[in-house]
Amino acid sequence: MANDSKQKHGAPASGLTLGESSAGAGAIGLFGFLAITALALLLFIAESFFLSMLLMSFALLVYVAGTELHKLAVASLQVFFSSRHIIPNAGHVQQTVSALRRHLHLRKDDAGLVKAGPIEKGTKIKLPDNPLVRDLQAVLKREKGPEYSQFVAHEYYVDCREVYDHFHAHLEFVAGVMPLLGLIGTVVGLIGMFDKLGPNTSVETLAPELAISLQTTLYGAVLASAYTVIASRFDQRIKSLEYDYDILCYAIDLLIKNEAVIEVEA
Repeated sequence: MANDSKQKHGAPASGLTLGESSAGAGAIGLFGFLAITALALLLFIAESFFLSMLLMSFALLVYVAGTELHKLAVASLQVFFSSRHIIPNAGHVQQTVSALRRHLHLRKDDAGLVKAGPIEKGTKIKLPDNPLVRDLQAVLKREKGPEYSQFVAHEYYVDCREVYDHFHAHLEFVAGVMPLLGLIGTVVGLIGMFDKLGPNTSVETLAPELAISLQTTLYGAVLASAYTVIASRFDQRIKSLEYDYDILCYAIDLLIKNEAVIEVEA
C-alpha cells in the first residue's frame, strides 16, 4: 500500500532519489575532478586565484557527486528559495502533520515531550486528501496496529531524509576542504617569499608571493563559508522533517489508542 503510493506520487517522479546508481561518484567523479583540477592549476599559475579556488570547489563537488551534480544543484536551489520539501512524499508528511497538530492540539512541553489535547473515543478527524492520509485511513480501518502504521509513515519520510543527508554531506565535505586548499596556497606563497629573501630584497619583490598567501586564504574561507551556508539549509530541513515524523508517529499512536476515524477532506 505504501509502496504503491510511493511509486505513483512519491520520490521517483522527482528525479532526486538515491539508488544503486548513486552509491558513489565512481570513475566519472574521479576523471571530472582531475580535469577541472588541471584547469584550476593553470588559472593559479596565471594568478587568477579566485577563479582557481572556485574551480577547485567545483572539482571537489564533482569528485563526491559525479553524475548527481545536477541533482545537487537543483536540490540546493529548492531548499534555499522554497519552504517545500524536495520530494513529494515528505510534503505529504508536512501537510498531514500540520492538520494533525491543529485537530489534536499537539504541542511540546518544557521537557520536549509531545502532548495532545483531550480526544474522545471514536472521534472523527478530517485530514487533507493526499496519499499518506489515504494510507493511514486504510490502516486504521483494517486495525493493522501502531507498528504497521508507523512503517507506512516511515515510507513517506525515509527517502527525503536520505537525500537531505546525502547532499548535506557533499557540501560539508567541500566546505571542510576549501580552507585546507587556501592554506596550501598560503604555504606556496611563503615558500616563494623565503626563496627570494636576500640582501637586495624589497617589498616589490615579495608582493606577488604575499598576494598568493593572502588571497588563497581569503578565497578558501569565503568559499567554505558559502558552502556551509548552503549545507545548513539541508541540515534545517533534516531537523524539520525529523520533527514532523516524530509528531506523525505520536499522532498515529494516539489515533489508534482512541479508535479515531480519519475522514478525507473533499
